[in-house]
Amino acid sequence: MIPLPREHGAYGQLAFPLATALLAFGASPGALLVVTAAVAGFFAHEPASILAGLRGGRALRERRSEAVRWLAWWGAVSAAAAAAAVVAMPVAARLWLLLPVAPAILLAYAAVRGREKSWYGEVAAACAFSSIAVPTALASGATPQEAFTVAVPLAVLFVTSTLAVRIVILRVRGGGDPVGAAATRRAALAVVGGGAAAVAFGVGAGLLLPAALVASTPGLVGSSLLAFRPPAPAQLRAVGWTLVALSLGTSIILVATLRS
Repeated sequence: MIPLPREHGAYGQLAFPLATALLAFGASPGALLVVTAAVAGFFAHEPASILAGLRGGRALRERRSEAVRWLAWWGAVSAAAAAAAVVAMPVAARLWLLLPVAPAILLAYAAVRGREKSWYGEVAAACAFSSIAVPTALASGATPQEAFTVAVPLAVLFVTSTLAVRIVILRVRGGGDPVGAAATRRAALAVVGGGAAAVAFGVGAGLLLPAALVASTPGLVGSSLLAFRPPAPAQLRAVGWTLVALSLGTSIILVATLRS
């Protein structure tokens, strides 16, 4: 049995940036190789977690050989695809392959410490996934301005919604943590405001296309509503589907405007 990542939300955070970049700028060989490297690296996460003991002693004992096999497979595919992408991409785009590495390192650090579900672990994951759109887009001939116009609105959505959902969880986990929930609400709203200001500055400075401001709006509004009026924990599934809809709406706006 293939050990699959358990974090269902992570599938969307990986898929939407990649799909948006491909639909907006085309699926060049270099872009497809970047996508292959990213997807293989994503699937390598679960066997690596098993071997690191993060899934418990029983999983390590019972699934060690299986985890070794799949980690070797996904790791080899990811490394080979990344190496091929370097060759296939335009020279000026190659360095941007390193962009997702910094948040990925922070995520790995959080995972090793057993803090993958901490605020900084989840924010690191959100930044790593959204930033993959940059080398994917550049590999298909997009300009840096266009590539970041895809990545930034999705990063704003992923980060702010991650913090907003944590408010709901903190209100009930372990009997509830009202102090932590209140602090996270303040942080989420501060990030919403900071994100809006950063996108507006990027557009004004010519670093981002105006489409970034429009595409960021669904995520900023949705995350603000979640932070102001957190739903009951029983509604988390509905919240999850709402975030999928927001991600889809953001991607549709980006593809429509960038292809026009």
